Amino acid sequence: MMRQSLQAVLPEISGNKTSLLRKSVCSDLLTLFNSPHSALPSLLVSGMPEWQVHNPSDKHLQSWYCRQLRSALLFHEPRIAALQVNLKEAYCHTLAISL
Repeated sequence: MMRQSLQAVLPEISGNKTSLLRKSVCSDLLTLFNSPHSALPSLLVSGMPEWQVHNPSDKHLQSWYCRQLRSALLFHEPRIAALQVNLKEAYCHTLAISL
């Protein structure tokens, strides 16, 4: 299960509402990342390519993959106003990203 902190730039909302919205978005994203493929919307399942079939050392591919992930997250989570996806580590079967 993903336990890292997710940070997102959310629309300007005053006080406690910002905190509640941020917690809600983070909770929904953690659920999304930890859901089995069958429970995910078909666009996410078929829209995001499998990382294992690509060359993990290809910098162009890494950049493209981060852009695709960012696009999918912004599409499926409209409460996020801005998002930056960065690649932390890339191995044959593992992709570590920071949001």
